[in-house]
Amino acid sequence: MRIVFPDGAGCVQHPSELEPLRKLGQVDFYDGPPPDRATLIERLRPAEAVVLDYSEMDAEILRACERLRFVSFLGIGYNSCIDVAEATRRGIAVAFTPDYGATSVAEHALAMILALTRHIGPAFVSAREGRWEPGRFVGMELRGKTLGIVGLGPIGAEMARLGAGLGMRLLGWTRRPSLPRAVHGVTLVSLEELFDTADVVTLHLAYTRESQGIITRALLTRMKPGAWFVNTARARLVDNEALVDLLRAGRIRGAALDVHETEPIPPGEYVFRTLRNVLITPHIGYNTREASANMLRIAIETVQAFARGERLHVVNGV
Repeated sequence: MRIVFPDGAGCVQHPSELEPLRKLGQVDFYDGPPPDRATLIERLRPAEAVVLDYSEMDAEILRACERLRFVSFLGIGYNSCIDVAEATRRGIAVAFTPDYGATSVAEHALAMILALTRHIGPAFVSAREGRWEPGRFVGMELRGKTLGIVGLGPIGAEMARLGAGLGMRLLGWTRRPSLPRAVHGVTLVSLEELFDTADVVTLHLAYTRESQGIITRALLTRMKPGAWFVNTARARLVDNEALVDLLRAGRIRGAALDVHETEPIPPGEYVFRTLRNVLITPHIGYNTREASANMLRIAIETVQAFARGERLHVVNGV
C-alpha cells in the first residue's frame, strides 16, 4: 500500500511513530503543506491511502486520484476539507479520528471561561504596561453559577465534568437527548431555556449542514446581560454578526473564541480582535501533546483496519 501524508501532520513528533504504517507499505511524508493545488495533486496521485491534516480534497482533486481508496482525516471536521459525496461516488472510504482530544478542548474552554470571568487578559496587559488597577478588574466566582453546555458529545461531557468540579449548576442541550447524555448532573433543557438561564454558555457541537448557524441572533439575544459566551467548536455554528452587535452593545458581557470563520485570521482588521470584551486564541483547543498522540494513534488504527478489509470510524457507505 502507498500511504501519503500530503501536507505533513503536526501530530507526528518523530519519524519512528510511522513505523506501524511502514509495515503496510511505502509512506510518503511531506514536511509541510503544498504551495498550490497542482503540487497537492502531484503528491496525492500515487496514493492508495491518504492521511490528511488540513488540505482540501474537493471533487476535482479526488477525480485526479485514480488509485485512491481511503482517506483518514486527522481530526473531527472532515466535512470542511473532504467532498465526502464525491469520495463515495468514487468508492473512496473516508474515516476520521473521533474523541482524540475531548479533554484538551474542554480544558481549553475552561481556561477561557476563567480568563474571561477573572479578566486575566486585560489585567495582564495593564500590569505589563506598568499600571496598578486592581479595582478595575472585578471578577465573578463560578461556584454556584449556571453553565450552559451546547452539545453533549465527548467534549461536552468533559466540560460537564469540569463544571461539576467547580460546583456549577449544569444545563445541557443535545440534538439527541437521552438519559445517558445527562452526565455529571446535567439537566437537559431546550436551547431557549439554556440561553435564558446560563451565566456562561459554552459551545461543543459538531459542524454539519444542519448545525450551521444554529446559534441564531434570537438565541444570543436571550442571554443575560452579565453572561459570557465561549466557542471552541466551529465559528460557522454562530451568527457572528449578531454576536458582534450584542457584544458592542453590552448585551453580552464578553466572549472567548478559539475558532474563526477564516483561519488563519487574515491580515488587517478582524472585528473580534478590536473588541475589548473579547478574548481570542488561534484554534489551539485541541493542541496538546496528549491529544496529538491520540490523534495519530487513531489515524494509524483506521489505516490498519482498512488494510485488513475492515471499517473503523468510516463515515460513508463505501
